[in-house]
Amino acid sequence: MIDRRGFGRFAEPARLVLVALRGGPRSVAPLFDEVRALDGPVGPGTLYAAIARLERRGLIAPAINGDGRRAYRLTETSPTAGAVPGGVH
Repeated sequence: MIDRRGFGRFAEPARLVLVALRGGPRSVAPLFDEVRALDGPVGPGTLYAAIARLERRGLIAPAINGDGRRAYRLTETSPTAGAVPGGVH
């Protein structure tokens, strides 16, 4: 579960990043598209801030996808799909 106090206004975008990453690692562009599909207009600054907060808390980790681009994946300490507050809309 995400502690809203630690994420501030980025709690909802952070939750959506976790939901989007349930399907496996994603590079930033597909992650951005999936988060926007879940919630509508989310700016790149908001997405990167949510990613940074999740990474600092050890909930996501950087990875490299097949074409050498930076991607993100859930870590073992990430909430499971059922524990992500609000689920998928």
